[in-house]
Amino acid sequence: MTSLLLTVVSCSPLTALTHPEGTGGWDPSERQHALAEHAKAAGVDVTPDLDPAVPLDTPLDLARALELATHGNRPLAEARQQLAIARQHVFDIRGRLLPATTGSGRFTWYTDSLTNSIPQIGDLAETGRAFEVRDGDVGSLHGTLTLPIDLSGELGYALAAAQAGYRGEAARLWGTKLAQDVVVIGAYFTLLEAERLREVTLQTIAVQRQQHANAERRFDRGRLTKNELLVVQVGLSNAEQELLQRELAIDHARWALNGAIGQPIDAATGVVDIRTRPLLPDLHETLETAYAHNPALVALLEEQQRWRATATELARGRFPRVAAGAAIDYSSANTIDPTTVGSGFVGFEWDLGTDGRREARIAAARIEVERNSTRLERELRQIERVVRTIHRRIEERLAALDTAEIAVGQAEENLRIRQQQFDVGRATSEDVLDAEALLAGQRATLASALYQAQTRRAELQQLMGRPLDALVADGR
Repeated sequence: MTSLLLTVVSCSPLTALTHPEGTGGWDPSERQHALAEHAKAAGVDVTPDLDPAVPLDTPLDLARALELATHGNRPLAEARQQLAIARQHVFDIRGRLLPATTGSGRFTWYTDSLTNSIPQIGDLAETGRAFEVRDGDVGSLHGTLTLPIDLSGELGYALAAAQAGYRGEAARLWGTKLAQDVVVIGAYFTLLEAERLREVTLQTIAVQRQQHANAERRFDRGRLTKNELLVVQVGLSNAEQELLQRELAIDHARWALNGAIGQPIDAATGVVDIRTRPLLPDLHETLETAYAHNPALVALLEEQQRWRATATELARGRFPRVAAGAAIDYSSANTIDPTTVGSGFVGFEWDLGTDGRREARIAAARIEVERNSTRLERELRQIERVVRTIHRRIEERLAALDTAEIAVGQAEENLRIRQQQFDVGRATSEDVLDAEALLAGQRATLASALYQAQTRRAELQQLMGRPLDALVADGR
């Protein structure tokens, strides 16, 4: 009997009351189906196979990548949804200033009607007669329209606070847009840099394989020691291992780019190379623009207005709240006349704040104003520091690019001389490897300096609060 009772309880709706984890109304198959739907929208295959990802028809240019991110970037979509929530919050607060209409109704069945009678007085014919005072079945309807009269300005400041919150969310949305564009641009140029560095490594491997062949010939002729041959072989092995690292870096950059633009993560996305040098704006103009348009600063300024309006709203709550309106009542009872009655009213509600809660909220809001002011000051200092740092980094990368353009030619000539000296026995394997390392380093600097400067320029544009697609349009 006990086991039967447990079986009935476990199979009944009582399970939702007796199990703290509940089920959410879903069985495992329904949960898997819901996950599959979200995975499809996210471009994720929850049952991946080993087939290679299908490449895109044409390589992406930077403008197209930013366009894809506008529609496919998930953090940006979340920021838009947050702005939509703030918009509805404004409408919610605005509704407190508009008329509110409520209605109610009831139909009641009684077991019997109620009657009463007039006591018999002498020979009066009208006395001693019973009459009904309540019907057995009664229906009633009630409607009320209430219009708040904001004499204290409390509701006006509440609306101002909500609107400041909306403007703050709009600034945060713009900040998210710029941040995600920087993510796209960073991944784009990181992918280009990784591909160029892979080319450098392939060039180094080609040179070292030729050097290895020359070393083996000299060793076979007895003109090279075993130790020097081993040095060349180790250098070639290290270069081949470095090639694997370069290919992994390409995969990482491509995955980051696909994630930012909303493409399948493992899609074989190709990108169009960009060789133009970024234009470096004047430092003082950059700082002025950042102070005026940086989205983080704009959001904090709006937050300052929101908290000030909130503090004023709470303070105005010390005054009575006045409202006026009208009402209408209808009853189906036959015992009253008239059955429909209208009315108008004006009144007030006054919270005297004897519990101290309102004053605590006012004090908290005023402290928030002070705290936000401190955050503003901190953000201003942070912006200046970061702008100066990135501006200097761009200068350094451009200088490294100029130096590497000259140094590559010099390193190539140095390697050629060392190889000739090695062939005639005037240079060791270590000398040739040093020359190869010098050339590889300069080629790597040349391959990476330009793309790193482009990425830093995008970060500077983000701090300035200016659209990043303007950089693409201007070829910067």
